[in-house]
Amino acid sequence: MKGTVECTKCRVQMESGWVPDNTQRGLLRENWCPGEPQPSFWTLLKVENKDKVIPVTTFRCPSCGYLESYAIPQSQNGVLVSARSSRPWQLAAVLLGLVTVLIALGVVLLTHAR
Repeated sequence: MKGTVECTKCRVQMESGWVPDNTQRGLLRENWCPGEPQPSFWTLLKVENKDKVIPVTTFRCPSCGYLESYAIPQSQNGVLVSARSSRPWQLAAVLLGLVTVLIALGVVLLTHAR
């Protein structure tokens, strides 16, 4: 987000930043998604319209600490950019989990067959 934002509490110019989203992979940028959250077995929540995900920019007042967040679509060369990133690691994690379950099942069947 370009431009300046003034604190509504003490009328001081706010500084731009972002709120980290702490995940198992590390810190990610907070995003806004339209609609209600939908439960997902593998990822806890799923996003229906991934192309409509918008990164959140948060402004902080250096005087009083007040935070104000905005979800404004970002553009590159006039084309809107989604905050969605490809997540091949999710597919890899699911496949690794499946392989682990199949190996464990094989071990159990082999030990019981004897």
